[in-house]
Amino acid sequence: MNLILFDLALVGYLLATALALVHLVQRQEAIYRLAVLVTLAGWVLHTLALVVRGVEVGRPPLGTLVEAMSVVGWAAVLFTLWAERQYGVKVLGAFVLPLVALSGVSGAWLPPGLTDLAPALRNAWISIHVVLAMLGIAAFILNFAGGVMYLLQEHQLKVKRPGALYYRLPSLETLDRMTYRALTLGFPFLTLGLLLGALWARTAWGSVFAFDPLALFSFLAWLVYAATLGGRVVAGWRGRRAAYFAVVGFGVLLLTLGAGLLLPGRHGS
Repeated sequence: MNLILFDLALVGYLLATALALVHLVQRQEAIYRLAVLVTLAGWVLHTLALVVRGVEVGRPPLGTLVEAMSVVGWAAVLFTLWAERQYGVKVLGAFVLPLVALSGVSGAWLPPGLTDLAPALRNAWISIHVVLAMLGIAAFILNFAGGVMYLLQEHQLKVKRPGALYYRLPSLETLDRMTYRALTLGFPFLTLGLLLGALWARTAWGSVFAFDPLALFSFLAWLVYAATLGGRVVAGWRGRRAAYFAVVGFGVLLLTLGAGLLLPGRHGS
């Protein structure tokens, strides 16, 4: 049953992605409202799928990396719906939903042997660690989307004849504010999640980074975001520099995911 619900949610996200991209091009309010409704429907189906999955397997749906990726997508959609309303950035879905849909499609095609977490990691303590880290990553997806939009809009402003995209993207000030808010939202989640994971690793394995590439890359991603937040708070980083760091940080997160899926380590079974 949970697989059917996941498939329906994925179909909803794919349709919402198409509608969001059409709205980005045509700027029709009716299309935007329809995209929001379809996105919300996909999110509700996704929520039901996660609940049913948890009931059917008798544990929180966090025991595999695919399930963790699904939680990231679920949270990213929720944050997107909130941010669009909070900041009036109606084109945000066109930049976030393709990532969510791609995550769902790629997760469905991953070989089963690459997805299982080690049995020792399937407990309540680790579930909290995973949830916090995944919420942080979901917020960083918005941080990345805001950074990309900022760079695109800044480029439009620099050219003598701005293209159609200039009139569809929000102001640089709005994008910078949203990007910073996503950073301050995601960083505490990621920090607490990694801290819980480090405490567990030290107790269970005797070392925080004992031959585990996922932990090492996660720490590297944390350093990038810590430097970004520190730069914004202490050095007053704004605009282009912060946007570039948002893109770099997301790139490191993708490397982290690749390390978790493809490299042997203690997180895998």
